[in-house]
Amino acid sequence: MDQQKLVALLQACQIPDTQKVKAATAELRKNFYPNPDSLLGLIHVIVSHSEATVRMLAAVQALRLVPKHWKRIHAAQKPEVRSQLLQTIVNEQDAKCRHGQSRVIAAIATLDFDNNEWADLIPGVTQLATSDHVAHREIGSYIIFSLLEANPTYFESHLMTLFELFSKTIRDPQSREVRVNTMMSISATLMLIEVDEDEQALNAVQEFIPSMVDVLKDAVQNDDDERIQQAFEVFQSFLAYESALISRYFKDLVQFMLDLASNSAADNDVRSQALAFLAQCVRYRRMKIQGTPDMGAQLMRKGLMILSELEDDDEDDDTTPARSALALIEQLASDLPPRQVIVPLLDDFPKYAASENKGHRRACILALGTCAEGAPEFVSTQIGSLMPAVLQLLQDRERSVRYSALIGLIRIGEDLADSMASHHDAIITALLLNLDATADDQNNKQNVEIIRSVCGVVDSLAEGLGSDVMAKYGDTMIRRVGSFLSHTDFTVKAAAAGALGGIASAVKSAFKPFLSDTMEAMSTYLMVESGDDQLALRSAVCDSMGRIAVGVGAQEFHPYVMPLLVASEKALHLGNARLRETTFILWSQLATVYEGDLGDSLAGIFNGLFESLQLEEEELDFDLSEDEQNLVADKKSSAKGMEDDEEDMDDDDDDEDWDDLVGVSAQALEKEVALEVLGDVIYASKEKSAPYIEKAVELVAPFAEHSYEGCRKTAIGTLWRTYACVWEVMEKQTGQKWAPGLPLNFEPIPNIVKLGEIVTTATLQIWQDEADRDVVTEINRSVASTLKATGPSVLGQKAMMEQTITVLGTITSRCHPCQQDLGDEDEDQDLALGSSEWDWLIVDTALDVLIGLAAALGSQFAEIWKVFQKPILKFISSNEHIERSTAVGVVAECVSHMGSGVTPYTSALLPPLLHRLSDEDQETKSNTAYAVGQLVYHSGDEATYLPSFPQILRKLEPLLQIQAQRLQDNAAGCLCRMILSNPNQVPIPEVLPALVDLLPLKEDYEENKPVYQCIHKLYAAGNATIQELTPRLLSVFQQVLSPPEDQLEDETRQLVLELVSILQK
Repeated sequence: MDQQKLVALLQACQIPDTQKVKAATAELRKNFYPNPDSLLGLIHVIVSHSEATVRMLAAVQALRLVPKHWKRIHAAQKPEVRSQLLQTIVNEQDAKCRHGQSRVIAAIATLDFDNNEWADLIPGVTQLATSDHVAHREIGSYIIFSLLEANPTYFESHLMTLFELFSKTIRDPQSREVRVNTMMSISATLMLIEVDEDEQALNAVQEFIPSMVDVLKDAVQNDDDERIQQAFEVFQSFLAYESALISRYFKDLVQFMLDLASNSAADNDVRSQALAFLAQCVRYRRMKIQGTPDMGAQLMRKGLMILSELEDDDEDDDTTPARSALALIEQLASDLPPRQVIVPLLDDFPKYAASENKGHRRACILALGTCAEGAPEFVSTQIGSLMPAVLQLLQDRERSVRYSALIGLIRIGEDLADSMASHHDAIITALLLNLDATADDQNNKQNVEIIRSVCGVVDSLAEGLGSDVMAKYGDTMIRRVGSFLSHTDFTVKAAAAGALGGIASAVKSAFKPFLSDTMEAMSTYLMVESGDDQLALRSAVCDSMGRIAVGVGAQEFHPYVMPLLVASEKALHLGNARLRETTFILWSQLATVYEGDLGDSLAGIFNGLFESLQLEEEELDFDLSEDEQNLVADKKSSAKGMEDDEEDMDDDDDDEDWDDLVGVSAQALEKEVALEVLGDVIYASKEKSAPYIEKAVELVAPFAEHSYEGCRKTAIGTLWRTYACVWEVMEKQTGQKWAPGLPLNFEPIPNIVKLGEIVTTATLQIWQDEADRDVVTEINRSVASTLKATGPSVLGQKAMMEQTITVLGTITSRCHPCQQDLGDEDEDQDLALGSSEWDWLIVDTALDVLIGLAAALGSQFAEIWKVFQKPILKFISSNEHIERSTAVGVVAECVSHMGSGVTPYTSALLPPLLHRLSDEDQETKSNTAYAVGQLVYHSGDEATYLPSFPQILRKLEPLLQIQAQRLQDNAAGCLCRMILSNPNQVPIPEVLPALVDLLPLKEDYEENKPVYQCIHKLYAAGNATIQELTPRLLSVFQQVLSPPEDQLEDETRQLVLELVSILQK
């Protein structure tokens, strides 16, 4: 091999000339690297060349060739190579070269150790690491780290020897590098420790934590950015393994990080990294945070204080302590119980909102908006008392505070618009005042932010605004917002388009007078084909038009639909990811509006979605779990040990995939949307989707095991919706309807049976072990809705019934992997601590599956109820009102489906239900009234429930007076079921007039069924009281037979019509 030519080519790769670099790289790959001697040549460059950049590049290339060529090097040559490498690294003056050489040594050692060779390396390196010479200790400690990183399992039986060494090097008196190298080495050993079996190793690692904190403190005090970054990465890595490794000092570590983050004198980047670590602790160690007294509250309060440092010119994507604090607050709201983190915020909110410090005023409203997304149910119960302060902030003297208030209100409005109903008028007034304040100069940057944010608030609130508010302000808002479509700023145009879409979807037919002008104004932007800002605007317009179509309906939107579809198919080829996604969403909206009746464009829609699902993705080469991938910080520099220009040597280098570990590929994100939309289009199109079902299922099913949780979630949802669609089409075509219970009342067609097998197989492969809570929640939702829509058909699939019951058991006992801290899947939770709303949603949706089973099995469900009665009764006695109300609702629904099958369980269910009829929470009381009615109506155990009738009536009486949470309707339904089951046990002359006073029911139309069955039965029995009430009832009958049509089911409507006919005679 021509050594001089090799060196020349390596040097050529350093020239800042792309063509020469490509030529040199191509020649190296073709004529040198396939030859084993090239590895020896590169090592010769490493040990002898005078230029550090060339030595470094040679080390990078040698590292890649070691796995391919080292075994082919003659055995007689290897001792000299090993010796030269060690001698060279001891004398190497350049730190990056030393690191590159260390990795080459580690790569060779990995292969040698497998063959019991290079036995003197470990003793030699240990001697270096304990040398009196500080430079030798730095070299030795880094080689040890490189060896551990390259081949950690080799050291599995030598852990205590390593830890003995680390106990000295972690406290190196002279070298920060040695101390940090030791930290990284400790991190590399974590995967080897079996915490339940190796107590000695566990204790050793735990005792390193204080010293590691000291290392980070020292790096911070000396502004050593590289060591600070490395130390934070090590602490992050602990979160990927069993919490026992860090639990002894976990509270102290969190407190240290919190103090560091709160120290305004510290470097901003350091503070941001500390906050990022705390956010990861909340995500991956939420049970530990939750179980530490006052820790959640302290994190929230400190986060709020740091957020108040927000500067006027801070951008959303800036990495500042304030922005990092907002991310921490978001994590707290999503992962911890509201009473631990939201209550402290609410307690401090009035003080912050009234503060003279504008940073405090900005912080409280931004935090509230963020928490509303993480805990919408809880915040919705509190928002009423906060609105006066929120409205004040919307009209603050400082523009930056008003801007923050608008941003906060955007986030609040997305989930809580209904909860602010009494303040809608004041909100709109405040929005218009903010627009008025920009009138002098609408192109000013600060005014642009205000205008854009006002449009954002309108967009988020529109669908929740009451009809009276829209009637009062609708025209004004449409005209004011519509005028911004001609604004010079593209982001304002986009925000205006979004607001108009929101308004149209809210006011529906009332938008028709503005439809033509709005579509004409926006259509111009639908044709742009270049420019990032222009395509972002086109994307917003595309989204808005879809929402307008949903609002005004198929007939009114008809003139625009085909041109819009043609433009949307062209949009796929413009290379803009956001535009592709909004195009998919548009297809979903149009397919829904037109029920798939989109002519030839339907085929184009399916083909576009199929093409997206077949896009190639860059695959990860590192075998890490998804959670571990999320924890990996930017390791590019340490993984490669080279400069960016050196990376260009080999574009398909394995190491380049480190980037993928800190995010999700663009293709995967697009596929997530495409999968969701595909399900929408199939379900909306019903039989029109038949030609595409087979290919759709073939493409979608593999995504159930995709590495990205978003794809897994949407794939599962689409598979189940496809099954429901095919089943419903079959029922429509055959005229057969499923009946509860197994075996099935008719034999489904073969393609449905096959589809059921595919769907259940994909589901069961991940349901039991899935660690992502959103995926599990989606599986629960999908299975529940499909059971209710298609009955017991899927329950006959192999293992489906058994596995469903097993999974529901683990979720309701909070033992499912998605409900545990990462690495602590076998630990029991302290249920008394409560849960975040997102964690409760997993249980809530699992209980919905239980209702689905009851609906599908009917009376056969009674045997399954036996398994779940205990955990549900436990939820009924919970301290959390949402758990009580949900559990009582589940009892009611399950009883209604299993009918008389509930009889054996009456004595267990009645006492807790009677107790909850007096619950402090109105939702719980309302659901309990419904449940009690179902129980006495269906149970055959009269001996148990009849003695409780007087108590039930006493508790129902005050509920008939409360106009909230459907209490009156559910109480009325309960009374009627009591009369239907045992009319002689109810004082009808006393209760019936009060009941008729509540009619017609205003909220829960489902309860009209027992009400009018009861009235019909009383008339049939010739009851005197009901006959006396006939004049009042005739008026009621007239009202329920009038719109809205959904007041009465068909069967109940016939019953009422029959009554009217009889009474009129």
